[in-house]
Amino acid sequence: MNICEHLTVSAQIFPEREALVFNGIRFTYAELEHLSSQAACYLQEFAVHPGDRVAIALPNTPAFVVWYYAVLRVGAIAVSVSTRLTPQEIRFIVEDCTAVALVVVESKSVDLQSQMPACMQHLISVSEAGDKISDEFLSVSESGPIDIYPTKPDDPAVILYTSGTTGFPKGATLSHQNVRATVHAFNNLCGLNQDDRILCSVPLFHCYGQNALLNSGFHAAATIVLQQRFDLNESKSLIMDEGVNKLFGVPTMFQLLEETCSLEDLKSINYCFSAATTLPQIVAERWQQKFKMPIYEGYGLTETAPFASYNHRLKFIPGSIGSPVDLVEMKVVHTETGETCVPGELGEIVVRGPNVMLGYWNRPDDTAIAIRDGWFHSGDIGRIDEQGYFYIVDRVKDMISIAGLKVFPAEVERTLHEHAAISDVAVVGLADAILGEKVVAFIVLAKDLQTGSEVTHTEVLEQLREFCQQNLASYKMPKHLLLIDELPRNPSGKVLKRVLREQAESMITETQQEIQPKTDIDVSVSTEESEREAAKQKVHSAWVMEMLKSHPANRLREITSMLQLDVQQMLQLDELPNADERFIEAGLDSLLIVDLQERLKQRLGHAVDLPATLVFDYPSIAELAAFLSSILEEIHSNDDSDRETSGSSVSREQTVKIPQKEGGGDILFTDNPSETSDLEAEIEGLSEQEALEQLIRELKN
Repeated sequence: MNICEHLTVSAQIFPEREALVFNGIRFTYAELEHLSSQAACYLQEFAVHPGDRVAIALPNTPAFVVWYYAVLRVGAIAVSVSTRLTPQEIRFIVEDCTAVALVVVESKSVDLQSQMPACMQHLISVSEAGDKISDEFLSVSESGPIDIYPTKPDDPAVILYTSGTTGFPKGATLSHQNVRATVHAFNNLCGLNQDDRILCSVPLFHCYGQNALLNSGFHAAATIVLQQRFDLNESKSLIMDEGVNKLFGVPTMFQLLEETCSLEDLKSINYCFSAATTLPQIVAERWQQKFKMPIYEGYGLTETAPFASYNHRLKFIPGSIGSPVDLVEMKVVHTETGETCVPGELGEIVVRGPNVMLGYWNRPDDTAIAIRDGWFHSGDIGRIDEQGYFYIVDRVKDMISIAGLKVFPAEVERTLHEHAAISDVAVVGLADAILGEKVVAFIVLAKDLQTGSEVTHTEVLEQLREFCQQNLASYKMPKHLLLIDELPRNPSGKVLKRVLREQAESMITETQQEIQPKTDIDVSVSTEESEREAAKQKVHSAWVMEMLKSHPANRLREITSMLQLDVQQMLQLDELPNADERFIEAGLDSLLIVDLQERLKQRLGHAVDLPATLVFDYPSIAELAAFLSSILEEIHSNDDSDRETSGSSVSREQTVKIPQKEGGGDILFTDNPSETSDLEAEIEGLSEQEALEQLIRELKN
């Protein structure tokens, strides 16, 4: 079935039903079907053949709808192009897919004419407003509607270029079957029917607007109330005047509506759905509290047409992306081994089903990386619970590594979103000479603070620093808080973090003294202090350096959390273990105990030597955390002592003994690893591994 039949079949069954409303102009299904058929005749006269690519660079207007279904009708492939792209960027797409024709608004046709590659034979321009379909193709053959080209399920239907947040876009190629699978699943889950009136303000050139709203809406014979772009006041008026009952949007749209609309304003709405990017939990909670209805969420990507999962109406779990839609499989796999993760364990989300794209247009190598053994690798880090519901944590590429500790920007963003002064926030990682990477937060202040004085902004930033110190582990804290008027986003609403990373360095240089957080290590120090810091960095591991910056009370909490995460990962637990539970009782065998000690050795570095009996001398997370905190306090004290006695020449020839529990030996801490006497690797003639196993047997007995 050719997906243009979504329009044709509804026109046959409901010819006089209102299909599209735009700027007060109304089109019935019969009228749109006729216009689309005439545009298809126009394409045939241009010798556009089945399988040819026709690029459509139009905004949300009736013209987009007409030309989209016309291209599909003749069996060609519709290539959706963002109207925000420059002529050079449009040329890249046209050349990449070797499009034979391009449909654009009149204002862009002149600039594009000289930019287009040789493959493009026809430039079709339409009126700027797009509300009145141009007469240029209405005078062509009036011999009646042309037959719909009979496509096969796996024939390419559309090419949707990925957002390009990390570089040049790739053309995700969806088949007619891919689109149909999404439309049927989405309509079943959302319950769309011919009585629904859908507000569409998301771009039709994006997969979300094209498949979830346009194709799904026409398949259900619903009415689409079309906005050229989201405008808050216009959206409110359309909802009330047109009796809109289904509201589909992106998180920013729901945030603005929640802030400005009353319950009366949205009384006609009975269903809300958000996609394109993660909905902040606080926005969802405020919406639910104010309007007494949830905002449902789904998950997917352009490559999955776009939906793969849905937070089901009958089993709604806040914060989840739900479970797979009809005929789709999802699982979480280890990023390195590809093995399936157990519930609660973090890994990459992969998807398999009839919604998964054919591949990236003319990019077999990229396709082979993305789709392996039929599974599409999303690049998203997430987990699954015991009920089969999935949760997104962050993008693999966005994950930040601080001295070997993983920081997910989404976690920091969620925390910052809770502060009343913040309207919007995005977190990125930047290179750091000492810790590998550092956390940088871009802050959009709430409206009432955006016009404040510089003093006001400084005070707000000070509050945010304190808020971060109270709610985030020290290594997760942003090293820079950068004020920005608006976050850069692509047409689908996703934050362009690549752009933010490019802006960050210059912004930090320009505003460092004004807004640099207290926790930033790039502070002005004397030459003498710099020498001491440099010497410390050579001796201490990056993790130790980071922990030393924490207040002792916070340090203990952070180490406890770290150990809980370690044990949870090693034992593959659904929840964090109790800090007071003994390691043996929790299920750590000898190999896992060795693993835990190796993790600690890596974090503490070569200046601290740990005995084989450590986990038995401190048999619970709470006890071990307190002990490790005391080690760090001892290191801190030694550093302070050096500062007082050494001057600019830092002595590193002392060995500090940190007493073990009664009955045990000493743990040696030295600032000169070459003079550290190695702890004996054997206990009573046994190897370290054998000693551990013997101790475990004795404890169990």
